[in-house]
Amino acid sequence: MHEPPLQPAVSHTQQAENIVSLLAVIASQIEGALHETNAPAATLVEAAHSMSGATQIIARCLADFSGSPARVFQDLMLLHDDLHSRAGKAVAAIQFHDRLVQSLTHVCSSLSRLSEFMSSDTAPKSATEWNELKERVRAAQHQGSGTGKVELF
Repeated sequence: MHEPPLQPAVSHTQQAENIVSLLAVIASQIEGALHETNAPAATLVEAAHSMSGATQIIARCLADFSGSPARVFQDLMLLHDDLHSRAGKAVAAIQFHDRLVQSLTHVCSSLSRLSEFMSSDTAPKSATEWNELKERVRAAQHQGSGTGKVELF
C-alpha cells in the first residue's frame, strides 16, 4: 500500500496563529448566535405582556356582556385576532430558540474538535492536518447557520 508523503510540520508560531484564527471563527459563531436572540427574546417578552392586557380585555368584555352583546362579540373577535397573531410570533420565537440551540451545539463541537486536535499528540501539526480541521469547522458552521455567510479563514 502506498503511503502519502509526510507533510512538513507547521511551526509553533504558525500553530498559534491557526489556533487564534480558529478561536476567532468560533467566537464569531457565538456572537452571531447571540445577536440573533435579541429580536425573538423581545417578541416573547412582548407576547407575555400582551397576554396580561388580553386578560384585562376579557374581564371587561365579561363585565359588559349584560349590556351590549354585539360590542362584546366585536371586542372578543379583535382579541382573538390579536392573540392569534401574537401566538404565531411566540411560536416563531420558540422555533428560533431551537435553531439557536442547534447552532451553539455546532460551536461546542468545533471547540471540542480543536481541543481534541491540539491534545491528540504533542508533535507540531502539518498544514494538511490544520486544513482538515478548518474544513470540519467550516462544515459545522455552514450546517448550523441559518444566517448570512461568514468568511472563515
